Amino acid sequence: MEGADVTDGDTLRLEPFTVVVLLPGDPHPRALDGTPVNLSDAHDLTDAEQQALLDSSVHIFPDDLTERSYEAVAELPIPRCFRRSGWLQDHHALVLDEAARTGPVRFELHEIYGLCIEEDE
Repeated sequence: MEGADVTDGDTLRLEPFTVVVLLPGDPHPRALDGTPVNLSDAHDLTDAEQQALLDSSVHIFPDDLTERSYEAVAELPIPRCFRRSGWLQDHHALVLDEAARTGPVRFELHEIYGLCIEEDE
């Protein structure tokens, strides 16, 4: 289970999150390869959509996050259409538009560094 606590001897470590990075689109957001994806509750993802979403996924490791950033990632939604998919059931969705932020935490897709998570000071 992503983001869950795992005990390793006396050490508590947090499992990484898997986040699907999406780009804004009209009427539906797009996977990084340009595939439009309907994220509505009633939609059942096609095989092509699931593959595009998997290819748009990144792992985020809690050890690399501040407490506020960790909370922001943990609060990203898991769409119902993801929950019904055997491949995507624990994946969080992040649409990277101008408002890609949760409180003081903002998300940005960088050409070289990939997904960047930064906090306002």
